[in-house]
Order: sequence, then structure tokens, then C-alpha cells
Amino acid sequence: MHPEKAAQFDKHPKGLYLLFFTEMWERFGFYTLQTIIILYMTKALLMPDYQANILYAAFSSLLYLTPIIGGYIADRYLGFQRAIMLGGIMLCVSYLVTALPGENSFFLGMSLLICANGFFKPNVSSIVGELYTQNDPRRDGGFTLFYMGINIGSLIPPLIAGAIVASFGWHAGFLLAALGMVIGQVTFIFGKKQLGNKGLYPASSLAKPLGLSFYLLLFVGIFISFLLCNLALRHPNETNYLIEIAAVIIVFTVIFMLFKEPMLARKRMFASLILIIISIGFWSLYNQTFTSLMLFADRNMNRSILGIPLDAEATQFFNPFFIIVLSPFLSRLWVKLDDRNLNPSIQMKFTLGVLFMSAGFLFLAFGTKFFGENGLTSSWWLVISYLLQTIGELLISPIGLAMITVLCPKHLVGMMMGVWFFSLAAAFAIGGTLANIAAVPEHITNTASLSIYSHAFSIYGFISLIIAMISLSLVPFLKRMIHLDNLTTA
Repeated sequence: MHPEKAAQFDKHPKGLYLLFFTEMWERFGFYTLQTIIILYMTKALLMPDYQANILYAAFSSLLYLTPIIGGYIADRYLGFQRAIMLGGIMLCVSYLVTALPGENSFFLGMSLLICANGFFKPNVSSIVGELYTQNDPRRDGGFTLFYMGINIGSLIPPLIAGAIVASFGWHAGFLLAALGMVIGQVTFIFGKKQLGNKGLYPASSLAKPLGLSFYLLLFVGIFISFLLCNLALRHPNETNYLIEIAAVIIVFTVIFMLFKEPMLARKRMFASLILIIISIGFWSLYNQTFTSLMLFADRNMNRSILGIPLDAEATQFFNPFFIIVLSPFLSRLWVKLDDRNLNPSIQMKFTLGVLFMSAGFLFLAFGTKFFGENGLTSSWWLVISYLLQTIGELLISPIGLAMITVLCPKHLVGMMMGVWFFSLAAAFAIGGTLANIAAVPEHITNTASLSIYSHAFSIYGFISLIIAMISLSLVPFLKRMIHLDNLTTA
């Protein structure tokens, strides 16, 4: 290809950059919340580890459960753009409610946030998929750059949230989250003309003009969902069990729907479903970032790196930092490898991702077991563990988003994107149980808690290693199912 034509083809659509900044600011708000939530529950609300872990698991699970509903409504009725507008407004309100004092405000704000995320989260990713043709080799790179935008938004909160909370109180952190979401919503409103008709209309051929009765029914449904989410957060154990059961039901529902599709589409969707199931194991371990790893950093990590003070909140900086550093490299790497017919298949990228997750936990377990002093261990063990886990994340998350838009029929992309996010719900429900392997009883020494964490990290490492071996054994089968040898993601 002529160099000028190659350079032109390698440029991404303008709409990608609007979605990049919209998602970046939304993630700024959300990761401000993520940075402080487990510490807020254990320190401000005085919950023991096991209770905070399970509540966080229920919250995270519900957060990724609602996108399957929001994706379906956008597919069938609203279109992606209107769904994003509705979800964004609700997110702004939810953070403001959470910032109000009291435990009840915390639960109400979290409940509204869960509902709002269902409209916002899957539909931004779905529009990214519409920006590219199916054979476009820029697709993986575009999703990887989009994923970098997500992590730019999550980069700053860990550096400032701890100081803001220490100076102004816990609820100042929630106000900071609201500010980020407001900026993101304004960005989308004034820039959405760059998208044109992409995501403006429902993908379903059965879509009809919407009347007042539809919007009335929609808002009644949102209100009922809000009440149910609040009830679910008040009973987190039962919620996690129900979500795990629902995951099995969802799998069988998707399999049933496969039989309505043509043979090739059926095989590709079945392959994507298998990869989604593999990803559940990955994300259940990844979720330790916000529970067991955060509490480990608060209790058993030496609070400095290169002579710079490092609080527990600031450790959340490293994952997005490594993503920002590595994303451009990987984005270009997939295109270069594709030019040489060396681009790893989707299924091999998933396998490698889980292997890196295993390496991250086993490395950290080794450091905590053999290099701890007086119940504390060097922060470098955690930093390098995050580096390894981040490489694994980049091999699964953006590639998984691209997988949905490539392998699934257009009229089911929104729903299957919701299924992808539902896999996170199931993973986080399981992740709460895994986090309690590292639950530390009250009033024990640092040395004793370090031993508990070392044992838990070893278990996490071996679990992910087993998942990686299973994934590797399925690579040849999935390659036959997908039949995408002419695509970059094959």
C-alpha cells in the first residue's frame, strides 16, 4: 500500500475522539468512587472486611447487570445516543445523592448509579463498533485507544482522592465524582454531531416511533429498578447468589437465541459466549484490585516508593498508568502483526491475558511471603504485580469489546454487549467470595494479616493458572467455530 494511503487508512474516525473524551470523564467520576468506596465502608461506615467485600461485590455485580437491559432498550427503542444522554443525566444525580451525609444516602446514591450505568455503559462501546466496517484492521486499535481513554479518566482520581478526603471529608470525594460526570455529559451533548447517524436510531428493524406512553412506562420501570437495587444492596449475600444463578440462565437464554440465527452467525456467537465465560474467571480475580489488594495496601504495604509518599488510594494509579503507557504500543502492534499475518487470534489473546493475571498474583504472593519485614512489604511488589495484571487486562478487555462487534449480528450487538458486561456482574459476585479468602479479622497484628494476604494471593494465582490452561486447550476448537481468517481479530 502507498505510504500516504496507509497513513490515511490508519487514522481513526472523528467520532472516536468524542467517545474517547466522553468516556474519559465518566470514568474520572466512577474511579473517584472506586478509589474510596472500600475504605469508606471499612473506615467511615465501620464495616468488617467480610461485610464490605460482599457489599462491594453486590454493588459491582448490579452495576454490570443493568447494561444488558439498557443495551436491549437502546437496540430496540432508544438508539445508542439517546440512551447515553439518559444514563449520563442519571449518573450526575446519583453522585450528588451519594455525597449527602448518612448511610441511607450512600445506599440510595449507589442504587441510582446502578440504574444509570445500564443506559450509559454498553451504548458508548456499541457506537465505537459502528464507526468501523467489519473488515477494518483499525478496529482492534480503535477499541484499544478507546480503552486508553477510559484509563486516562481513571488515572487522576487515585492521586487526589485521598488528599481531598483527608482535607474535606469522605463526601467531598463523591462531589468530585459528580463533577467529572457533569463534564462528560456536557462533552457528549455539544460534540455528538460528530457521530452523525451512528447510534442515533435503534438497530432493530422492528423499531417504531416512540410515544408518551413509552416514556411513561420507561420511567416507571427505572423507578421500580431503583427500588429493587436498593433492596438488593441491603441484602448483598442473597443478591450475589441470585446473580450467579442468573448468569447460568443468561447463558442458556443466549444459546436458545442462537438457533434463530444463520449457521455461521450461530457458530461465531457460540464462540463469543465461550470466551465470555472464560473472561468471568479473569474478572473475578481482577476485582481484587478494589477489595483485597486495596485493603492489603492500606495495612501491609510500605507507604513510599522512590522516597515519595504512597497511600493506599494512590496505588490505584498504577493500573491506568500502565494502560496509558502500553495501549498505544499494543494498538500499533496488532496492526503491524496483522500486516505480517502474525496477529494472535482472539482466543489466544484471552489465554495470554489470564496467564499474565496468574503471573501477577504469584509474583505478589512470593514477595509477601519471603520479603516482608515487621508485617510490611515493599510497594514495588504490588506495582509490578499491577504491571503484569494490566498486560492481561489489555489482552482481554478491549479485544473482548471488539469481539462482540465483530462476531455478533448487528441487530444483537447491543444485547450481546450487555451480556459481556453481565459477565462482569457474575465475575464480581464471585470476586466477593474470593476476596473473603483475604478477609482480615479485627485486632490482629500486621504480621498475621500479611500471612493471610500471602496465602490468598497464592490461591488467586493458581486459580487463574488453571483457567489459562483450560482456555489454551480450547483454542483450536474456537478457531474452527469462528471462521474469520480474513479478519484481523481472527
